[in-house]
Amino acid sequence: LQSHCRSRSGCPGKCGDVDIEYPFGIGPDCAMKGFELLCNKSEDGSRDLAFFSDYPVLNMSLSQGQVRMKVHTASMCGNRSSSSNNGAFTDFEGTPFTISERDNMFTVTGANALALLIGSTQSTTLVIGCLSQPSPYNNITAEDGSCAGVGCCQVALTGSMSYHRISFGSVDNSTDAADTEQCKYAMVIEAARFRFRTAYLNTTAFWDEYHDKVPVILDWVVGDEFCNVAKTDAASYACRSSNSDCIDSTDRRGYLCRCSEGYDGNPYLPDGCQDIDECVANNPRPCPGHCINTKGGFYCPNERSSLSGTTKLTLGASLGIVMLVIFISGSYLIRERRKLSNIKEKHFRQHGGLLLLEKITSSGQGTAFTIFTEAELMEATAQFDDKNVLGRGGHGTVYKGTLKNGNAVAIKRCTSSVMATNDQRKREFGKEMLILSQVNHRNIVKLLGCCLEVEVPMLVYEFIPNGTLYHFIHGSGDNGCRNHIPLSTRLRIAHESAQALDYLHSCASPPILHGDVKSSNILLADNYTAKVSDFGASIVAPTDEAQFVTLVQGTCGYLDPEYMQTCQLTDKSDVYSFGVVLLELITGKKALSLDGPESERSLSMSFLCAVKEGRLMDMIDDRIRQDGNVGLLEEVAELARRCLEMVGEHRPAMRDVAEKLGWLRKAMQHPWMPRQHDDPEEMESLLGKQSPVADGTEMVDTAFFAMEKGVGQGMLEFGR
Repeated sequence: LQSHCRSRSGCPGKCGDVDIEYPFGIGPDCAMKGFELLCNKSEDGSRDLAFFSDYPVLNMSLSQGQVRMKVHTASMCGNRSSSSNNGAFTDFEGTPFTISERDNMFTVTGANALALLIGSTQSTTLVIGCLSQPSPYNNITAEDGSCAGVGCCQVALTGSMSYHRISFGSVDNSTDAADTEQCKYAMVIEAARFRFRTAYLNTTAFWDEYHDKVPVILDWVVGDEFCNVAKTDAASYACRSSNSDCIDSTDRRGYLCRCSEGYDGNPYLPDGCQDIDECVANNPRPCPGHCINTKGGFYCPNERSSLSGTTKLTLGASLGIVMLVIFISGSYLIRERRKLSNIKEKHFRQHGGLLLLEKITSSGQGTAFTIFTEAELMEATAQFDDKNVLGRGGHGTVYKGTLKNGNAVAIKRCTSSVMATNDQRKREFGKEMLILSQVNHRNIVKLLGCCLEVEVPMLVYEFIPNGTLYHFIHGSGDNGCRNHIPLSTRLRIAHESAQALDYLHSCASPPILHGDVKSSNILLADNYTAKVSDFGASIVAPTDEAQFVTLVQGTCGYLDPEYMQTCQLTDKSDVYSFGVVLLELITGKKALSLDGPESERSLSMSFLCAVKEGRLMDMIDDRIRQDGNVGLLEEVAELARRCLEMVGEHRPAMRDVAEKLGWLRKAMQHPWMPRQHDDPEEMESLLGKQSPVADGTEMVDTAFFAMEKGVGQGMLEFGR
């Protein structure tokens, strides 16, 4: 069909070089709500250009449910003494469009270019970093077509975003490349349309090619409900052609319309899907002889022969062909099954399965740790049905499953980015699983087993039914009011969590660093017993420098600022994150919140400022402040402040934190106990005097990640 048949009657079918297909249209009368375009002249007036808001439209696809537009890039030009820094902002919230996670990449070009993307999806917030090193770096030189961290870096998106903002951060690097006057660029760009060129680093080639806008692919849907609901309202149902089908979106609520098989055209218009004549000469002829076209298909009439021998010969030949097809199909199925079996065996070996199996057998832990098959876990979760989803996060999706023995388990299906490391790291995975399985503590969720025969391993944990500490603190009860949590319960949860982390740091062999301590990774069992969970970011304490510089991951609002600068995870990084959890327990506030003023968005920053200004009690949760215990609360707050020291060496060890919390619990139960004598300088800083922690430029850096729209408990990942 021509473009004028695909647009609404009486409406323009083109704007410049762009074919306009309904539901898109020029102006509100020619478009479905949310799909209105503008047709404006170019700056030089030589041609017409289509725009959605101020985003140029390049083309659209009804069958794919996609549209290609241009969005702004972020740029930073100049040297340290004089520079211009222009961020990029894209907002499709409240529209049918989201930036496709499959077709676009977060990309940064330039020397010493650190860029941060903060974006929001329908279910979470993304915070992604990308660092492009100068060329050469560690004897690696930038090359055309390579975007692996030198001169150019790329990070995959982990969600379809409706909003994102890109800003440049500072890199503490003394190399000459840091003083270059060449521009650095950061953008979300269509992956298939971008090929890095080294000329981008020392010429104006990037600007000459793209100027300030780059192409991206956006997915779109119609409506805000799925097909089964949309079909019940004939007035708003968008699939107008009688020869069309409704297709549910896989990314979010909404649907697309497509012409039924045998039809082509625009399913959003009445009579928009027209029959395809399969019998016309310019199509492959489906019949060896005469062909009759029918609505949505075709018909090949039987051609009888007057020779009975010929008929018999034809029938025999047909039967032989059928038998040959059956034989070939059977052989193909057998080969595919063998191929699938080989692939599973390859994954099993690749993830250290043989080593893990050998160690389980030799250590006699065959019953304590189980290597599951993919089929077992699929059966346990009803083919990973969405109704069994317990939660989604940056490391993967957790499903509730029921094993054949009736035991309930939590099955974590990790994302590919978790295993996007070198081959050596993959081979060590099985060994690390065995180490984590040996963790045995009443306040740590038990790792029961794993599945290694898939591309990205799956982990199986014991099932904890009562939710997370995050929802316990910040959620509401059955009556719609916030849960009333007495101070004694909060202290017990903090003490048990600290004991669990101390066990990982001091008693596990080798020591284990959690790497993503936060309230949503602390589960609550019966009687609100704390259970530290989610070892998606856990690593065995690193022993070589190569493990320090590849990936920074964790959760925005809890990340140790020293870890972000050095890329080296230590036990004191967990201490910092635990300090934020301790603040959540005594303040009832979220680690990151954009509802208030900018100065109050980061809980750690607002707490340290309150301590400095002598406003500590203003931060404490009213639900426990009214119960008294001011002295006890001050000591808990002082412990949290020590955990939040900018320099890791100044923070207490996790064992000291656990012992202090244990003593405070006893002091609350037995008020006549003599108080411990803390460092008087620490108490002075708590009560309002000058604190070296809260008086420095580092505080600005820690708040950097919480300054933009849409930051909740988003995952932070740095790619190279």
